[in-house]
Amino acid sequence: MSSGGKSSAAKSEPERRGTGARKAASDMRFSASISRIGSRFAELRAAGSAALIPFFACGYPDMETTRLACLAARDAGADIIELGIPFSDPIADGPTIQAAFASALNSGFRVRDAFALVGRLRGEGFCLPIVAMVSYSLIFRMSEDRFAAEAADAGFDGIISPDLPLDAGSQFADICRRRGLDMIQLVAPTTPAGRRAGIVRAASGFVYYISVAGITGERDALPADLAANVRSLKRISNLPICVGFGIGRPEQAAAAARVADGVIVGSALVRKIGELASSGATADRMAGPLAADIRRLAKAAHGREATG
Repeated sequence: MSSGGKSSAAKSEPERRGTGARKAASDMRFSASISRIGSRFAELRAAGSAALIPFFACGYPDMETTRLACLAARDAGADIIELGIPFSDPIADGPTIQAAFASALNSGFRVRDAFALVGRLRGEGFCLPIVAMVSYSLIFRMSEDRFAAEAADAGFDGIISPDLPLDAGSQFADICRRRGLDMIQLVAPTTPAGRRAGIVRAASGFVYYISVAGITGERDALPADLAANVRSLKRISNLPICVGFGIGRPEQAAAAARVADGVIVGSALVRKIGELASSGATADRMAGPLAADIRRLAKAAHGREATG
């Protein structure tokens, strides 16, 4: 993915970001959004790069590991952080993320811990956008108003609630909008065309395209219809289209980035954290190996390194 002329690979990072900021002002595709998420995508669009969005299970194996994972991801070139809020009843989570959520809950994780973590990160100067993947059951239990208020006050930028149906979510979407939170909507390969149009109209921040029907988890290959489905969404939405589910290796991230605006990697990173924890590594000792994996994924998503 290149913005033409001198490639983004050949530019220094400050030059690349500065050029991106100037071009973003005239890039009408993403100009409607002024959120932190929208600003980051505008910069990436101008630079000819896709976003890397790592997913971490909040509180797995402990809160300090999650905090250091966020810092490691930032330093390794990630663009947006997705934090999964542990919940006892799986929605579309594969076995790796299910096990991580169960571990966090067994260790006493509570939703307020996620808010406290993000608040601490913001207090430490962490500037990347952060989105929460959270079951609507947890939102409902707190109340929509309270959840949105506390998420926004903590420093979250967006919400993904996979079990909140579009038809029932307009009130919460309005509440999020008033709080400055993007409401990120999901589209599956099996979503009918008419419903896809309604979903993307209701979305803000970006559209999360689920690349495969089923649950999260690493796959050997990306689905053959990925490019066609992403392009069809781009025809009906001005929002960035990000692809998740089944992406775990740099070559898969690079392939998805050639057609999408962002690449979400979850199970592979959660598995890596679990392996490091099982080996006896402390939170600070996990940061280096985790950052190395994220750096390879980020370079693939940004189109700056061969992955073959």
